[in-house]
Amino acid sequence: MQKTLNAEEMPLYKVFSDDFLFTIPSVQRPYSWTSDQAGDLLDDLLDYIDHQSITKDDFSKIDEPYFLGSIVLVKKGENLYEVLDGQQRLTTLTILLAVLRDYLGGEYAKTIKPMIAQEGNMFLQTKDQYRIELRKIDQSFFQHYIQEEGATTKLKENTPVKTDSQKRIRENALYFINRLNTIDPELVKTLPGVIYGLCYLVVVSTPNFDSAFRIFTVLNDRGLDLMPSDIFKARALGDIPEEEQEIYTTKWEEVEVALGRDQFNKLFEHIRVIIQKRKSSANIKDEYEGIF
Repeated sequence: MQKTLNAEEMPLYKVFSDDFLFTIPSVQRPYSWTSDQAGDLLDDLLDYIDHQSITKDDFSKIDEPYFLGSIVLVKKGENLYEVLDGQQRLTTLTILLAVLRDYLGGEYAKTIKPMIAQEGNMFLQTKDQYRIELRKIDQSFFQHYIQEEGATTKLKENTPVKTDSQKRIRENALYFINRLNTIDPELVKTLPGVIYGLCYLVVVSTPNFDSAFRIFTVLNDRGLDLMPSDIFKARALGDIPEEEQEIYTTKWEEVEVALGRDQFNKLFEHIRVIIQKRKSSANIKDEYEGIF
């Protein structure tokens, strides 16, 4: 029987290593975590440090790791993976790591840097590459203001943005910077080590989108955390020949940016009501499959 699923619990230093290069497929939804959700993540980490009485010098003595949940990936190459579920956490953790890198500097920055970017190796014939690449429309902003060394120091409240995702990235990075200014310096120095070695994810990978999507719906028993417009985008653009997908993805995102994500989604809710002539069902994905 062919193996179609791999699931493994991993510390974050393993997730953000040369074993994985993450991409966000163009048909995916954008980054959307607000500073409330980013703040919850940071608060949980600080509570964990306090509860376990962790200091920057005793990571190896801690027996109970901090569980960050699961991510669902589609394997596209030897170490290349598309992220079906987990984009929000992986992106927010990258933002937090980048802020800590630039905030602490020195040896801390040197240790954090490999979690954000893969360093090229002449003998392995690998090139410098960032661990996670967002949608094309947002990647340049993410690289310039988050991933590059010293990037977060360039961010200001009025740093121009082109999409809602870029606005969220800017807000969350600035939020983390402001929070670090209010935290005891020794506690700030403890954070990178906790994230590095004591935070764990369950990494679920499969070779194709359909099986990954089934796993995603099972793991997320509170319902599919996608908007109707996301369902349409994944299906419609996914059916377009690969060589033309970027053209139509750009057209799609231009309209999404012009209307705003919420208003854009309402358009698809209205279309659904017109076609179905009734309220939506609990299983959005199956309902939209019927519409298609």
